[in-house]
Amino acid sequence: MKRILAAFMLLVCMTGCAAQPQSYTADFFAMDTFMSITAYGENEQAAQDTAVQLEQRINALEPALSRTREDSDLYRLNHADGAVCEVSEDTYAAIEAAVQYAEWTGGAFDPTMAPLTDLWGINTDNAHIPAQAEIDAALAHVGYQNIELLGDNQVRLLNGAQLDLGGIGKGFATDAAAALLDGSASVLATLGGNIGAYGENPNRDSGNWVVGIADPDNSADYLATVEVRGLSVVTSGDYERYFEQDGRRYHHIFDPATGYPADSGLRSVTVIDERSTRADALTTALFVMGLEDGMAFCAEHDIAAVFVTADKQVHTTEQVDAVCTFTFLGDEKGYAYAQ
Repeated sequence: MKRILAAFMLLVCMTGCAAQPQSYTADFFAMDTFMSITAYGENEQAAQDTAVQLEQRINALEPALSRTREDSDLYRLNHADGAVCEVSEDTYAAIEAAVQYAEWTGGAFDPTMAPLTDLWGINTDNAHIPAQAEIDAALAHVGYQNIELLGDNQVRLLNGAQLDLGGIGKGFATDAAAALLDGSASVLATLGGNIGAYGENPNRDSGNWVVGIADPDNSADYLATVEVRGLSVVTSGDYERYFEQDGRRYHHIFDPATGYPADSGLRSVTVIDERSTRADALTTALFVMGLEDGMAFCAEHDIAAVFVTADKQVHTTEQVDAVCTFTFLGDEKGYAYAQ
């Protein structure tokens, strides 16, 4: 369910004859999105080995996290009519994390939104505004409380619930890839809207990676950058998947309380965190909460987040300065930095 986050590295010229790390980039398509992994090593083969290893790990997660593939764990679980299903360790771990973050956010993030996603059909040829009766019927099956984690990789769905792990899938994949790295590896992983920046960036004196936060009005441009290392940067926005009708935008970030796209006054939320899975879930939850409640939640839990509002205000939480260097670039684009 998640989004395209603009990411880039600011490169510097390499001069002199000192040996420089070699890089290798693996570009591939997985989880319904374009992905790219750039790894650095003492030579090109070492860099290639790292990038290919991470790509293989991510591709291996496809049958664990997809709900549309008929050979996937989620497909079997969603079609089990309430029977107990044994799933893979990866699938169980992802479901367990999804339930944890749903509980933590009071249901603002909910992994059982599949009935609403299918009903609205956003980003398909069948995108439309459903009748209220249809929304109410779909909501009757929504609720993370309908997920029973029974241990030993056993899961049961109650009340006709349907799981969709798209809200944390790319974050889970980012964390799974990062778990394969040792502390010396230098990797920039761009998995759709999830950026993982690990190790030292050999192309910058600071060793940090610079990641751009997209302008919701022009996602090819940036309204800010964050300079990070050993962190993931994730954004959710209303500009990624949507349709418009009668002058109103209907996007893919649904409010579990209403069954409609969240009308929170926000355009995007970015979270910077060591755990990409958590950041993935939080961008959705904070978008649903809105600016005031979202900022309060972040203050309570020390979350580094950037909120972009519909009236072109950019707000950062106190934790942002603690984990990264934030640079605001939105003045000429009509944005105001509300510190």
